[in-house]
Amino acid sequence: QYVLSGSDDMNVRIWKARASQQMGQLLPREQKKQDYLNALKKRFAGTAEIKKITRHRHLPKALLNSKKRKVEAVDKQRRKDKNRRKYTKP
Repeated sequence: QYVLSGSDDMNVRIWKARASQQMGQLLPREQKKQDYLNALKKRFAGTAEIKKITRHRHLPKALLNSKKRKVEAVDKQRRKDKNRRKYTKP
């Protein structure tokens, strides 16, 4: 259900093992649906489509874009440093 992690600065964090799982009590109808979906995932676990779905992790667009901008900035800086070393007289 939960994963505990600790750090050097004495912080302990509690994480949900399945981030998309709803917390709290489920209605009987919702519980039946979850059981059914889990049974389907288990039954067809060998197919490529289900493997792809289980591996997929949704990342919000804002985070995805910020990650992309950061990678571009790091690449830009690396390229700039490489060119500076290459074309600067010793």
